[in-house]
Amino acid sequence: MVEIIVIGHGGYGEGVRTNLEMVTGVPENMHFLNFTKDQDRADLEAHMDELLGKLAEKEVLFCCDLPGATPFQAAAIRTAANERYRTVVGLNQMAYMEMAMDSGKTVAELAKRAVETTRESVTEFP
Repeated sequence: MVEIIVIGHGGYGEGVRTNLEMVTGVPENMHFLNFTKDQDRADLEAHMDELLGKLAEKEVLFCCDLPGATPFQAAAIRTAANERYRTVVGLNQMAYMEMAMDSGKTVAELAKRAVETTRESVTEFP
């Protein structure tokens, strides 16, 4: 099973978790990190590395809030160094809900599907 790490600025991670608790439930393979204004990059990376140490040799999908920002950079560096990791950025809540309910994919398949779900679920009304 792919381990999913949701990471972003402020309360992004906790916000995604709270939403999932209300709608689909939070699976054990989803983890949430917040990058707060009281932290610097070294703090964030220390939290990421501690979590990754607990996940051992598993596949990991990092889901970041903003392209190019500190959480994305930290995830991308780790992804570049490990073929079992992938990083996606800018997902919406529909993608997180789908990931919470689908655990049968590889990390590459899950990353691709999350991006596709986000694209497909963005709409305008009316």
